[in-house]
Amino acid sequence: MHKRSQAALEFLTTHALAFLALLITIGALYYFGVFNFQKFLPQKCSFSSQLECLDFGFIDDKVNLRLVNNLGEEIDVKSITITNDAANPLSCTSPSSFDGWQPGDERDFTFTGCTGGVFIAGQRAEAKITRINQGIRS
Repeated sequence: MHKRSQAALEFLTTHALAFLALLITIGALYYFGVFNFQKFLPQKCSFSSQLECLDFGFIDDKVNLRLVNNLGEEIDVKSITITNDAANPLSCTSPSSFDGWQPGDERDFTFTGCTGGVFIAGQRAEAKITRINQGIRS
């Protein structure tokens, strides 16, 4: 009976050590970012078809956007607001307003002095353009 219990104990110990090695390996891979699939997904900037987003970027305390007016009419941009859903939401100084944005023209918008939003360098971030106040010229 003693040999049977020793064999069972050795079997359990061997398998427990193999399972522990597997857990340590998976933990190390997770720590070094192997399972971070967000870095493999493409970045995107989504707007309606009337204002097409060509390019965007978060640089230091600035958010840069390049938009195209696809409304088919000349518009005047009065203000733009950007934010996110963080506990301490993103707050930026809005780009200055301008008149006479022609159809098909590209415009660069730069939000400066951005604070909050809990952004971490090198990590993906989400921000929402919550409001574009515009007037259509007749």
